[in-house]
Amino acid sequence: MFSIVTSTLRLAASRWPVLLALYLAGWLARYLLIEVAGFVGTTNTLGAFLIMPVAILARLASFIGMFLVLRPGMPAFDRLATHGEDAIDRTGGEPEPARPSMQDLFLASILPFFAFYAAWQFLQEDVLQYAASALEKINFFDADDSAVGVLDIQLNWASAAAIVVALTGRYLLKRYSDRLPRWTPVLTVYLEAVWVYLTLFLIMNYRDELDSWLSSRAATNWVADVRGWLGDLFTPIGVVWDAIGWAIGEAGALVLLPVAWLALAGIVYGRVLSTGPLALRVPQNRYAERVRTGYARVPSAVSRRVADVGGDFVSRWKPLANALTLVWRAGVVPMGIFVLAYTALEASGAWLSFGATRLLGAHDLALWWMNVDGALDFGIEVLLEPLRICLIAAGYDFCLRRLGERRRAAGLADPATAASV
Repeated sequence: MFSIVTSTLRLAASRWPVLLALYLAGWLARYLLIEVAGFVGTTNTLGAFLIMPVAILARLASFIGMFLVLRPGMPAFDRLATHGEDAIDRTGGEPEPARPSMQDLFLASILPFFAFYAAWQFLQEDVLQYAASALEKINFFDADDSAVGVLDIQLNWASAAAIVVALTGRYLLKRYSDRLPRWTPVLTVYLEAVWVYLTLFLIMNYRDELDSWLSSRAATNWVADVRGWLGDLFTPIGVVWDAIGWAIGEAGALVLLPVAWLALAGIVYGRVLSTGPLALRVPQNRYAERVRTGYARVPSAVSRRVADVGGDFVSRWKPLANALTLVWRAGVVPMGIFVLAYTALEASGAWLSFGATRLLGAHDLALWWMNVDGALDFGIEVLLEPLRICLIAAGYDFCLRRLGERRRAAGLADPATAASV
């Protein structure tokens, strides 16, 4: 159960220099691209926001590289990669599926990673860094009013057209990829990143208006009235209500972030294993059979179009669903230990910063700490980030091991039920 912690330390000891190099490469690429976006943003805001997705792609490439570097040190993953999934999922004689390309790996990761990036305020940090860089490059004495709006991206014809063009172009490039030059997968990944980034940024822009709209709805007011009525009727009910709300908020902050990282690792490793370690299966029952029979009556021209659009949509979310299902089946106690280890690692950054400031002692705020503080925080981040990736990889490898143990046990007990475990 505590093998997640020991595996983390083993992975860190064996792969630390490579992980550090990959992390620094991703950080440097992100920094330089944001600086380029800041330069462009002084004259063309939309042009800058067409560069910003590449900065996040650089971070994503760095994390994918770090996860892939750890593969040889993951016993459960190595067992599946070396021997295939024949002993667990398939019967003998079936051909092994073709491994997905790096393009497929990126396309499967972009949407969940960007959503995760935005949800935990990383996207906002990038935007603030871009805005600071752009404002530093503007001469306010010579600039006109249009040059100062470095964050002036609204939902208008230009931004909507950029999203539609990127989404359509991505779909067409992927559909006709076998007829296009070899460099077009790079453009496909870029277009996917553009439409996802612009959509998320616009959602963030209008989040306050959405919150205001929701707070004015009758249902929201009704819930608030019910809570007030229950509190007046019986005070402990109001206390319990508030306690439950607090617990949900705190648990979400503590649990969702490490689970989101595990899901991202699952997308990367699942795509590398071709079909993924846990493929979601359509249930075999009379209701599913009725749906298949009804769908078979649909005209072929319509079914092909539905398959194109539906397959593209499912391909975005199936790896994420597979990863979350795998994590769910690993067990509550092991995942609790993983979350606890992740939380301790997060807290260690604050404790290291606190200890370093006490060790360095008192210095002048303007001449010393204004110059040293940023470098100190970056040094702690560089120290902990490879360890965090090792912890995530070790947690996911534990999930794979648990899955293999359960399926092998089910196969020994009843081979007919092994595939459903």
